[in-house]
Amino acid sequence: MEKSSLFSLRSSMAYGLPLLFIPPVLLVLIMVTKNFYFLEYFHVVSGSAWTGMDLVMGLFFAYIMKGLKPVQRSEISKRLIPVMLFFMPAISTVTITAGIYVAIALHINFFSIYFIIVAILALALMVQGLFIFLPNEVRIYLEILRGGKNVEKIVRLTMFNLKLSLLQLVFQIVIILFMAQFAMRFSL
Repeated sequence: MEKSSLFSLRSSMAYGLPLLFIPPVLLVLIMVTKNFYFLEYFHVVSGSAWTGMDLVMGLFFAYIMKGLKPVQRSEISKRLIPVMLFFMPAISTVTITAGIYVAIALHINFFSIYFIIVAILALALMVQGLFIFLPNEVRIYLEILRGGKNVEKIVRLTMFNLKLSLLQLVFQIVIILFMAQFAMRFSL
């Protein structure tokens, strides 16, 4: 397969747009049914997908990429970008949104110290995603669409995002700890 057909705006949109739109559409359908079981299930599955991606990116990919040459890192980034650019904003947004609705349904005390910690961590995740991850992914994406000749830029931004994924993973593990506390109804 030649490079132009491997990564083009059309091919990345054909692959990426379903990744962007399916999670929010599913959440809307669940909200319309008002089925708490599906809402809670969706929240757990979407949160697992988000945390799993950060686990893979922050631990495994960061480690693997360290041992590669810049050109090899750049080639991996080119394959990774459509998933990261489209799927991660969608899955993180629906996870947080579903989590808020689950908390409302469970009558979680929004003024408890546990909920405040979760809210601060979720806000930090959202800010990192919208103002660091997403702009970096767009920069990488645009560079790749231009032919991907600036390998140093692609690698630098990708490696930064991989390291940030590790921080996000830590935040998510702390949030999961508190969510388990909410589900079990006992204090830590």
